[in-house]
Amino acid sequence: AKDPKRYTFNKSDSEDVAKDPDAQTSRLKREVGLVSATALLIGAVIGSGIFVTPSTVFKKSGSIGVVLVVWSVSGVLTLIGGLCYAELGALLPAAGGDYAYLIAGGKWLGKFGDVVPFFHAWFFLLISDPMSAALQGLTFSSYMLSIVYRSCPPPYTVNVFVALAFTSLATLINCISVKTSARVQDVLSSIKCLVLLSIIITGVVSAFKENHLLDKPFFTDDTKAADVVFAFYGAIYSYGGWSQITHIAEEIKNPTRNIPWALIFGIFIITLIYIGTNVAYFVVLDALTIASTDAIAVSFAAATWGPVAATVIPICVAISCFGTLCAGYFSSARVMLAAGRQGHLPLIFSFITAETSLPLTSILLRGCLAVCYTFVGSVEALIVGAVFLASLAGVFVVLTLFVLRFTMEDAPRPYRVPTVLAVLKLVVLVALIVLPFLKPVEYLQYVVIMAILILGGVYYVVFTRFELVLPGSRQTACFVQKLLMCVPCVNELELMLKEKL
Repeated sequence: AKDPKRYTFNKSDSEDVAKDPDAQTSRLKREVGLVSATALLIGAVIGSGIFVTPSTVFKKSGSIGVVLVVWSVSGVLTLIGGLCYAELGALLPAAGGDYAYLIAGGKWLGKFGDVVPFFHAWFFLLISDPMSAALQGLTFSSYMLSIVYRSCPPPYTVNVFVALAFTSLATLINCISVKTSARVQDVLSSIKCLVLLSIIITGVVSAFKENHLLDKPFFTDDTKAADVVFAFYGAIYSYGGWSQITHIAEEIKNPTRNIPWALIFGIFIITLIYIGTNVAYFVVLDALTIASTDAIAVSFAAATWGPVAATVIPICVAISCFGTLCAGYFSSARVMLAAGRQGHLPLIFSFITAETSLPLTSILLRGCLAVCYTFVGSVEALIVGAVFLASLAGVFVVLTLFVLRFTMEDAPRPYRVPTVLAVLKLVVLVALIVLPFLKPVEYLQYVVIMAILILGGVYYVVFTRFELVLPGSRQTACFVQKLLMCVPCVNELELMLKEKL
């Protein structure tokens, strides 16, 4: 195996490739087409949210009209965000998505331009990503076990064991090959869409029998602006995950065309499905039932499909969660790969397998961290903090879009989002960051974030800025490289930036 060295923000492996074309390196393979890319986006977005959050959105909104406005506006805002990423993804189709864009924007700031992308990768690695994976695994476990434990919650150990088993299965699937992961996403995304379409069709048929949609006032005077704001949080949470498609940009065929279209098609399809599903819920269920249930899909199916729904819906929700879990493994490992190539994470994360071009070390790390969060059993206290971090990262990405229009003004842009839409997205993201502090909040998650921020600062100064190499680290990297039959991955982002900056 090639004796590895650390790649830093100012010096990447692409320099060595340029000097030595025969260097033992490899590239990610472009094996994901438009259909699979769209399926991945749908799979990443449609998880448990649409099956549980509509009742919360209704309770906060107070009327059907406001609910439909909230879901529609959330879909439009998500699409605007997708258009911003479409411009960036077509301009810089590099692995890592928003991390790669922050790296490109940081070049303009010089020596310390990598601070923001470093902390983005740091929080993504230690909080946002593994926590999300653990939550999907635990939600999957809860719904599957509800079939067996109908009248009482399952034992803690059983819930965790099942979550660990299927988290490990998702890890294994993504360790096989890119094609296998893409095919699994195609199947699981199709199942998700079919389940939601069946709910919509059932709602249409029920409308000709007993239509509760007409029982409720479309708008009321009792709706409070503060409550509507938090209704948006529930809806926007259900739309989350769409940016993951840009994480695998180096593996998408014809990325300058397929990334924008996958974002547009995927978000548009999801918005239509979400609105249709909510209308179906309102047609079948009365207002009291919607407001009092935490599992609206189960109540809907029980009212229309009969006793069989007690088994069918939990299985459908579990499949949906498993699909989101697999999609997360498929895309998130590429962020760790990109950070490893830049020297923001240890060298071993810049490796890909020689035969299948998979970021195997990154996938395995995500699996290990997800297992750690799963043992906690419940990490809901960190959800608000994770949304806060995601919105903060989004602000920097949109700002980077404007920076790159200045620093790469002559670079070809297959797609360009209207400036007014990008500004609107920026305003919304800032609002999502500020508004939670206007009401009493639980500050524990922010204490945790601050602690990890300090830890990240120490790591950045010691290992990234001063490039300290721990004794035995090179030997460990060589051992892992030989064990997993990996080679360093060419830093495509650096090659793109040399061409376009």
